[in-house]
Amino acid sequence: MSERALALVTGAAGGIGLEVARRLTDRGYSVIAVERDDHLASAAAAALGDAAMPVACDLSSRTQVMGLVARIEGEWAERLEIVVCNAGIIVPGDVVDTDPLQLDLQLEVMLTSVTHVVSAAARVFVAKDHGHVLATVSHGGILAMPGSAAYSAAKAGLRAYLAALSAELRHTHVAVSGIYPSAVDTPMLRHEATHGGSLLNFVGAVSSAGKVADTFERALRTKRLELYHPYSDSVLSRLLECFPWMLPRLLRPLEWLGRRGLKKYLATAAVTS
Repeated sequence: MSERALALVTGAAGGIGLEVARRLTDRGYSVIAVERDDHLASAAAAALGDAAMPVACDLSSRTQVMGLVARIEGEWAERLEIVVCNAGIIVPGDVVDTDPLQLDLQLEVMLTSVTHVVSAAARVFVAKDHGHVLATVSHGGILAMPGSAAYSAAKAGLRAYLAALSAELRHTHVAVSGIYPSAVDTPMLRHEATHGGSLLNFVGAVSSAGKVADTFERALRTKRLELYHPYSDSVLSRLLECFPWMLPRLLRPLEWLGRRGLKKYLATAAVTS
């Protein structure tokens, strides 16, 4: 790899992660493409070309995450400028039907591992007073979604973590940004669509990974703490966040809209189970 600045992206093999990684290579970065196994990491690097390094790290493994943290604070520290925490997983289902191991898996991948990676990046960036931490959060981290409680819990926790970190770093030149998309046409959403995922995913329009990557690029330019896509969807989410007791009363009409949206999505997205 050339001695270009480094950008690390988790979940880099597809969907939002691959699109964001491509934008970063276009900006002149060498991308550390992090995926859960060697096959996926190599696939991501192959898609990105010579400006990419495949790194396998199962984010549900504390041992592997600590290994990734060591490399962030060690061999990559001097050249690392951007860290994008994007990897995600969801196991749809009601709380009473969720296996404890499935609960732990979602929290480890989307919250615990992210806090370790972000804190390591923050230490590196503060030391040189330069850098940008970004994460794919979700409207599900603002509006808790029935049928996706663990996912919403992880994303809400991540939102709080980023907000607190941003406040702690306010006197530095280190930026912290969370990107809040609603439904995005990715393999994860297709899995939800065919495996009983929350109908609230389909109340509004489904966005493309490219549109979300546009929002990441806006975050890189503006360095804002929170950016929403689409913004219109975020208005209802943030309103209901203030009055969580309203959601059960609105579930019937929202789920009716969601069923219509799901049918449209399944008809137009060539979704396979």
